[in-house]
Amino acid sequence: MKAYRITKRKHKDTAFSGFGARQYGGRWNLPNHSAVYLSESIALAQLEVLVNLGEEDSLQNYLLFQIEVPDSQLMVLADDAYPKDWNATRVSADTQEIGTDFLISGEALALAVRSCVVPQEYNLVLNPEHPGAEAVIEEAVEVTFQFDDRLRSDS
Repeated sequence: MKAYRITKRKHKDTAFSGFGARQYGGRWNLPNHSAVYLSESIALAQLEVLVNLGEEDSLQNYLLFQIEVPDSQLMVLADDAYPKDWNATRVSADTQEIGTDFLISGEALALAVRSCVVPQEYNLVLNPEHPGAEAVIEEAVEVTFQFDDRLRSDS
């Protein structure tokens, strides 16, 4: 499966380290557990960035990466495994626990989870500490990309 990651230029060299998620936690991981968040499409990756964009953030400071996650190393979270508050604006402790359990298990390289922004589409939680991660991450390619300025409400 092709997946996409948009990251700030200043984080180019650590885009797949999982450092930010390890430091702060995320919707699908607790702090102290590395995770790399990816999206199944460029459009979804853009939306995921936009909903978390601060007023001071410039749309010009981002890069796009494409990565290929082998289907054999992808686990999809079953529809009945989502807690009732999985898509709440505030991050749910239940989703963090589900994702952290996945990361600890080492069962697969990535977990596909529904996007809170577009629930019909998927984001991937990639485990950068999985034995297969290094080979996949080494093949990530930077793709020419620029946000359309019209996506900012102040444009």
